[in-house]
Amino acid sequence: MDKRERKKIKFSVDGVDYTLEYTVASVRKMERDGFNFNKMEDNIVNAPYDLFSGAFIARHNYVPATERDRLYELLVNENEEGQNLVECLADMLKDELEWIVSKPSGNVTWAMA
Repeated sequence: MDKRERKKIKFSVDGVDYTLEYTVASVRKMERDGFNFNKMEDNIVNAPYDLFSGAFIARHNYVPATERDRLYELLVNENEEGQNLVECLADMLKDELEWIVSKPSGNVTWAMA
């Protein structure tokens, strides 16, 4: 199991704590659901929301789309350090994708027969 520390976004709304992050499983689900990682810049309307919504999969997949919509609208565009939410999400996703591509192999030897 993957125990490395990932970048996360944490916030609370109406007394509920949320932690947004990407994992191998959540990135796979995003891809299966049609998210095109290579065309994020071409989808300037949908990609930011899809990044936000996809970051719920790892810990808060049970949160309905209507609530994700509401939370997305409530969040300010920049945090205390002046970081843009969408840029942070894109950076988090980039880190996860880089790890997926470069992650170490298992330790079972195999051969073609």
